[in-house]
Amino acid sequence: MPSVFLSHTSVDKPFVEKLGKDLKKLGVNVWFDKWEIKVGDSITWKIEDGIRENEYLAIVLSPEALNSSWVKSEISAAWVKQMNTKKIVLLPILYRDCNIPLLLADRKYADFRKEYSLGLAELASVLGIKEIETIDIENWRRFVKSKNVDWKIYRKQEFERLVTVLVDRAIEYNWSSWVGGTKNLFSITFSAYIDRERKKNITIKLSGKTYAYLASFEDVINPNNLRSSCFSHYIGNSINECEEFLWRQMEDFKNQWGIPTGKSVHFTERFSRAGEVTEAALELVKKFNWYKGNKK
Repeated sequence: MPSVFLSHTSVDKPFVEKLGKDLKKLGVNVWFDKWEIKVGDSITWKIEDGIRENEYLAIVLSPEALNSSWVKSEISAAWVKQMNTKKIVLLPILYRDCNIPLLLADRKYADFRKEYSLGLAELASVLGIKEIETIDIENWRRFVKSKNVDWKIYRKQEFERLVTVLVDRAIEYNWSSWVGGTKNLFSITFSAYIDRERKKNITIKLSGKTYAYLASFEDVINPNNLRSSCFSHYIGNSINECEEFLWRQMEDFKNQWGIPTGKSVHFTERFSRAGEVTEAALELVKKFNWYKGNKK
């Protein structure tokens, strides 16, 4: 996985942060000062470590950048590294028109001046990346076979949105809900009850094989008690399809039997692994600590 140090001046930081985020989505390890330098850190040492440890130094070229002593120092350090390693280290990124230094004049640059996507494609090509489509919550399924992209983050975000949308819908119809735990990840059951003859359970699950949403109509309230074979009804790949499917089921039940009686209940807490619980607890402890440094 390639790694890049982003050299820039503060004026260009909004552009550089966007570029850094897009490169990370493509699987690149990015060193960006805003993300790496914490309160109390030695700026000089952190930058020196960043240049030494990363494979490339991408210099964002603009009139202000070329007048920055920090940027000049970073270019000089990268040039020394390039001479010592006999490998290409410096990657010029032309963000805005400027007089390109003689040191970089003969270098092919990634041109971001007219169209961002073209510049990103040029830069990605040097880093060995052919496809520049960046991952997000709408297209994460396209990246499930990629080893360089953490697509599972977006799967989790999508399921969080799904639960929020569907539970809100359930509240409108007075249905109860129960989110699955470790035995049936990414599943949720919706239950309506009037009496023994007038009741219904619907469980929706995000398949771990096809990454599509499937449904089960088994008479089970806790989704953890369902087997994979119980999910035989295909819904689709989107939150909208799931919402429409559930809405139709609830409407049909209401038209046939009416609104469920009693107060609905909703078990939507996520069962966390030990590591996640520990991490969350540490963050909570830090929140209530007056000391915000990192030397303790």
